[in-house]
Amino acid sequence: MRRAQTDIVIVGGGIAGLSAAAYARMNGFDATVFEMADRPGGVCASWQRHGYLVNGSIHWLAGSAPGSDLHDMWMELGVLDDHPHLTHARFGVYHDLCGVTLHLWRDPDRLEAHLSEISPPDAALIAELCAAIRVFRDMDMPMDRAFELLSLADWIGIFARNMPMIMAHRRFSTVSLRDFAQRLQHPALRGMLEHFWHADMSMQFFLMQMGFAAKGTAAYPLGGSGPFIDRLVARAEQSGTTLVTGARVASVITDAGRACGVMLEDGQRIEARHVIAACDAETVFSRLLADQPSLRPSELDALDRFPPLCYFSGGVTHEFGDIPSSMMGHNIALHPPLDMGPTRHTRATVQIYTFDKTVSPESGTLLTAMLESDYDWWKELRRGGAERYDAERGRVAEQIIAALDHLYPGLAGSVVFSDLATPLTFERYTGNHRGAYEGWLPTPAAAQVKLPTHFKEIENFWMAGHWVAPGGGMPPAAYTGRNAIQLICAQEGRRFRVSRP
Repeated sequence: MRRAQTDIVIVGGGIAGLSAAAYARMNGFDATVFEMADRPGGVCASWQRHGYLVNGSIHWLAGSAPGSDLHDMWMELGVLDDHPHLTHARFGVYHDLCGVTLHLWRDPDRLEAHLSEISPPDAALIAELCAAIRVFRDMDMPMDRAFELLSLADWIGIFARNMPMIMAHRRFSTVSLRDFAQRLQHPALRGMLEHFWHADMSMQFFLMQMGFAAKGTAAYPLGGSGPFIDRLVARAEQSGTTLVTGARVASVITDAGRACGVMLEDGQRIEARHVIAACDAETVFSRLLADQPSLRPSELDALDRFPPLCYFSGGVTHEFGDIPSSMMGHNIALHPPLDMGPTRHTRATVQIYTFDKTVSPESGTLLTAMLESDYDWWKELRRGGAERYDAERGRVAEQIIAALDHLYPGLAGSVVFSDLATPLTFERYTGNHRGAYEGWLPTPAAAQVKLPTHFKEIENFWMAGHWVAPGGGMPPAAYTGRNAIQLICAQEGRRFRVSRP
C-alpha cells in the first residue's frame, strides 16, 4: 500500500475545494485536492458542442464589484482581475400568456414604477417589496471571517450597522415566495415570483439576491463557467496546490478521535494533519465517515434539497434582434405543458446569450435552461436502455425549442444542436446525491438552521461547500472553503493571511 503525506487533504475539486486549497497555500500549508472527475470545477462546468461553449453554471457573480467582502474574496482568488463583466439592467423578463411582459429591473425605483403601472391595485405591496430590496442593497454583513471567530463586540457592531436589514430578515425569512405571491392581485405578478425561482424559497433569500443586483455587485463574467473555473484552478495551482483528478476518496482515516488522512479507492493512503470534505453531504456521512453514523446531523433530515435538474442547452443561428438581456433570462410559457414523468412544467426560464458572443460562433447564439425533474423517473428510464433514455432527452429538448419558436418564429429552423443533461449526468460528474444541482433549498425552515462544519468527535475534520450553507451559489461555496482554513489557522495559533495574485 502506497503512502503519501500532506498538511491538508481536500476532498472535492469544485469551487469550495479550490478556494480552500488557495487559502491553505496563502497560509503556508501544503494542500492536496482529490477530485473524482477528470477535470475540476464540479457543478461550475462548461463543455464544447459544435463550436459553442455551454455555460453550465454562472448566471451572475455576487461580489463582482467593490462594495462587499465577497469582492475582496474573489480578488484574493484571482477570478476578477482583467476579466470583463456585464451588469444587466434586469434580473429577469417574464412573458405572460396574455401578452404582458414584466421586466424585473434590478433598480428598485424603476421596478416599483414598472410593476405599479401594470397593476395599480398591487401598488402598496409592490412598494413594500421594493423597500425591502433597498434595505438588503444597503446591508453590511461581514464575510471576511468565519462566524465562529466573531467576538461579542463584532456581533454588536454588525447588529448596530444592519438593524433595518435584521428587521427585514425577521419579517421575510419565514415567508416563502409562494406566500408573498398569493398576496398579489395581478396573475402575471404572481406568476413572475412563483416561476423565476423555486416557489418554496424564502423571500429573504430572494431579497438578498435582488439587493446584490440593485447594488451593482452581481455582474455576469463573460464566458461563464469555463473561463471562471480556469482562473480559479490557475490560482490554486500557481500557489503550489497539488490537484489530483480522476481520484475518488473511499474514506476518512481516523485515529483516537482525530482525522489523520484519507484512503483512496485504489488503496493509496494519504496521511494529513487536516481533512476538508468539500463534497456532497451524503457522500460524507454514508461513505467517508460511514463507520461513525452518529455524526450525521439530525438537521439534514429537516431540510429540503434543491430538486434534481435537467439542463437544456442549444445553439441557434436565429436573429433575435434587440431583445432585452437579463441575469436570469426569459421566463416563457410552454405550449403544451412539458411532462417528464411525474413532473409537469408549464413554464421555463431560458437564457438567450445574445449578450455574450464568446460562448458561440459569430453567427450563433447559445441557449440554456434549467428544469426541475425527478431523479427516480430518469433512473428507471435509463435502466430500460440507452435508446429510451436518449429518446426522452431528445423529446424534452425539442419541446423547449418549439416553445421558443412560438415566441421567436423561425428559431426552430436554425438549430445547430440541442442537448439535455439529466440528474444522472449531474450525479455522474459531480457525485451530488440524486443529481441535485445545489445543496439545501433556502426555505423559511432552512433560515432557522445552522449546519455544523466540524465535530467535537473528530478533531481536524472540516466541511465546506453548499452542504453547510443553505441557499447554494458560488459565494457560499468559496467562503466556506475560506472559513475552513481560518478555523484551522485559529486552531494552530496562526494568523490568517490573505494575498492577491
